[in-house]
Amino acid sequence: MKILIVYGTTEGQTQIIAERVAAQLRESGHGPELYDAARRPGDLDLGAFDKIIVAGSVHQKQHQRSLEIFALSNLAQLKAKPTLFLSVSLSAAFKDGKADAQSYVDEFFAYTGWQASQALLVAGALRYDEYDYFMEQIVEHVVLKDREVNGPKGDHEFTDWDALARSVGAFVQS
Repeated sequence: MKILIVYGTTEGQTQIIAERVAAQLRESGHGPELYDAARRPGDLDLGAFDKIIVAGSVHQKQHQRSLEIFALSNLAQLKAKPTLFLSVSLSAAFKDGKADAQSYVDEFFAYTGWQASQALLVAGALRYDEYDYFMEQIVEHVVLKDREVNGPKGDHEFTDWDALARSVGAFVQS
């Protein structure tokens, strides 16, 4: 089965997720193709794929603009195919953030007019090494306010790889 994986990434975690999903699909005998939505080549033929996975990360309550443009530009083809939307956010890492994480997905679908066959909230990662002082303050005092993160301050990956693999496997088998 040919499966397109389109992703938008800001700090790199969504690209890592897309690459791991592609590796999982290859190991299962499928033919995944990765596509960075920021590249926007005009010759991508969605009709050549059996299923499509779209993955994007949330920053400042929105997914990447390049992912919005991809969905808007390919709306008819996305609606005609089985699709899985992976929404990557720190909000998804915390029980009290799930409603916020879902609202970002709902807003993305409302704005683009696309509704994926399935959607999954995926916990992202903290990349302190890549943050400037102001972003670090936002993460500590807004995103993580009153939330406990196990371990010392620093990079932390929240992605549940086993749950992601199960969900992707179920999508491909459906």
